[in-house]
Amino acid sequence: MTTLTAGAVAAKRAGRGSADRTVGLRIVIAVGRRAVVFVAVSALIVVLWWAFLLLSGVSPFVGKTPLVVWEYLVTGPEAEANRALIAEGLAITAQDAAIGYLAGLGGATIVAIGFALLPAAATTFMPVAMVLRTFPLVALTPLIILAFGRGTAGLAAIGFIVVFFASLVTISFGIASASREALDVVGVFGGRRFAQVMKIGVPSALPAFFTAARIAIPQALSAALIAEWLVTGSGSGSQLMRAAGTSQYDTLWTVAVVLIAVATLVYTLVSAIEEIFLARFGDA
Repeated sequence: MTTLTAGAVAAKRAGRGSADRTVGLRIVIAVGRRAVVFVAVSALIVVLWWAFLLLSGVSPFVGKTPLVVWEYLVTGPEAEANRALIAEGLAITAQDAAIGYLAGLGGATIVAIGFALLPAAATTFMPVAMVLRTFPLVALTPLIILAFGRGTAGLAAIGFIVVFFASLVTISFGIASASREALDVVGVFGGRRFAQVMKIGVPSALPAFFTAARIAIPQALSAALIAEWLVTGSGSGSQLMRAAGTSQYDTLWTVAVVLIAVATLVYTLVSAIEEIFLARFGDA
């Protein structure tokens, strides 16, 4: 009996170790694949950017090539001062975007779970959410500032509105797509609506949650730039407007390129986290 028990424990440990190695390999492959995709996409964008400027006939005074941006940031005589300028604006924009991103995505997750627990509320308020999603942010910004002010609360409200509604629809759909058979199993064992949603609906919505998290990245960045343009007068959004108004096209292109690169990098990181998370817990 003891020998059989010891053998069973050893077999269980061996199986667990094999499973952990498999998950680790899947994680390494996922991260490596995302890194390769990021490098390949970045290279393709640079090639297309260069080709567009060469073929379209845009004036070199307005259209700046990747070499010009590289010189502005790295090899030019004022590169250090330029990097400091870009980094200062980017730090403010990153903070503004993060506030709206977390507020919108977190709020959408909570409300989506609430809608799953109270289907009548979803039936009533989801159409309202879909209508509000169509309002242009530029038109709503003055009202938001009057209500919440020009500080952190106002920035959070702007980002929240942009991120919230799209994320709410996506996450709600993910919860609603839970397996009916799995829900019935929880119900058979006495689980009520709350248990069904939390044990089956929420785990089933993980892919939808990560989809919403990826989609929300450019949305939160756009909201932050609009807020900086119309409200705060700081950050990369303000730098873009000042550079465009004073014909500083080197600065304009560099700020835009840095913003796109950072957004792409964050998108890639979230995608890698998604693959790692699902590789670790997806089978369970």
